[in-house]
Amino acid sequence: MNIKLDKIKHPWYDPREDIDEEYIEELAESIKKDGLLNPILVKQTEDGLYDVIAGGHRLRAVKKLGWNEIEAKVLDIEDSEASILAIKTNVLQKNLMDIEEGKAIKKIIDKFGYTQNEIAEKLGKSPTWVSNRIALILDVSQNVQNALKEEKISTSHAVLLSRLSKKDQDNFLKYIVSKKLNINDARESLKKYENKTIFTIGYQGKDLDTFSEILKDNKIDLLIDIRESGKSSNKPEFNSEILNREFSKTNIKYIHKRELGVIYENRVPYIKGYISHDCFKGLYQWHLDDIDFKIEEFVKFIKNNGTCCFMCMEKFSKPNKQQKYYCHRDLLVEKILNYKAIDPLYNFDERMDL
Repeated sequence: MNIKLDKIKHPWYDPREDIDEEYIEELAESIKKDGLLNPILVKQTEDGLYDVIAGGHRLRAVKKLGWNEIEAKVLDIEDSEASILAIKTNVLQKNLMDIEEGKAIKKIIDKFGYTQNEIAEKLGKSPTWVSNRIALILDVSQNVQNALKEEKISTSHAVLLSRLSKKDQDNFLKYIVSKKLNINDARESLKKYENKTIFTIGYQGKDLDTFSEILKDNKIDLLIDIRESGKSSNKPEFNSEILNREFSKTNIKYIHKRELGVIYENRVPYIKGYISHDCFKGLYQWHLDDIDFKIEEFVKFIKNNGTCCFMCMEKFSKPNKQQKYYCHRDLLVEKILNYKAIDPLYNFDERMDL
């Protein structure tokens, strides 16, 4: 049947937001030449008007041509069915952007209370397909949405970015775009970007099982022993060869970096109070300079090996209760936190003492 154009409207569930005027002009010329090849789909509303379900582009094109009416097929369906069909027809024809699909799906969920699985079944898509599009609406910043619309990034990139805070999304978005990262490279880079915390631990007051569980609970990938000596007279289970053997049975990698330790002649006078903390700090910096410690290379090393934890003997890294002095792991961590790399993947923002 033919329906007057002034009786047809675009409903609340119309999934299209951006109208391509150039495409409308081309479609109008095609219809002018060949006629309307397929009727639009509509449903009648209670006020006697009609909601367009499929054919919004055609409706706009014939209006440009000055038509008064258009051929339409009227469907006797509920709003819930019409809203699903509106998305489904556009998805099948690949007429919508991923963000438009996400916004349309969210509207339907909010209106009718469908679950994501129910929506997926009705659209003939996977639950992951649905959740990915909803993530674009619920969890990404405006800058990410704009980049997706401008095709600077893919949907997969946007879903990946949705894991981050809005601030970090914008920061990492700049990195993706500037480096032109494909999705696989972006995933690998994100692991380093998210790895922003340096952990430290002392084994004093802990047995090996407790020590290991703490590391596992905090998902530590790399344990770096920074004692000058890998021996423990009071706790032989923390000797470096024992630790190397025990952690080789786990997913935690253990390495001993004795060159980052403090020599006996500097450590004992400090612990006994004969030299100040500033003096001890200066001696440790002198030691790092003496061994030609390159922080850029070291930071890249620990970033490339996952979540890192520095290990020493002292229970606390800073003075606490009976411990009146700092452990040198505090000095090393502060040095790393103060280092700011040009590449945002190789910066640490915080510390956590276990």
